[in-house]
Amino acid sequence: MGHAFVDQMMERNRAGELRSPVSETLDMHLVEFGRGEAVYEMDARAELGNPLGVIQGGVATALADAAMAAATTTTLSDEEIQREAITTIDIYSRLIRPVDAAKVERLRAEAKVVRAGGRLVWTEAEVLADGEPAGKFAATGIRVAFDPQAYLNERGGGDGRKR
Repeated sequence: MGHAFVDQMMERNRAGELRSPVSETLDMHLVEFGRGEAVYEMDARAELGNPLGVIQGGVATALADAAMAAATTTTLSDEEIQREAITTIDIYSRLIRPVDAAKVERLRAEAKVVRAGGRLVWTEAEVLADGEPAGKFAATGIRVAFDPQAYLNERGGGDGRKR
């Protein structure tokens, strides 16, 4: 049960060659990954804030969700990823403190897989604002049908370039 293909997809994501539409839209970046863990980061920008200038809770949740999804993907074997992926079916967000977009430069979500069962996967993440805890997150993922070649072709012709 190797992970060469999975790791190659993750590395292409980290290099910015193979990013999801939501990662591109919110400018979130995979910065680290290992088996069962992943880290995403993004700039804290004013346009991500609410009327108070505080980073919207949904933005922090989206960052945590991206990191947790990447962490679950790293647990799939090359055989498994040829037919399935893992998608979030529930997510729990606990925002610990407000994050002032004008005073914070970077948001970082550190995620790890807590348990991977036959069909469900449980993950946890912490979002940090310039290194200080800002939120705790937990999610459940479920295995769903997936065609990685179709995804690669759609995202860049299989060679990482968008068309």
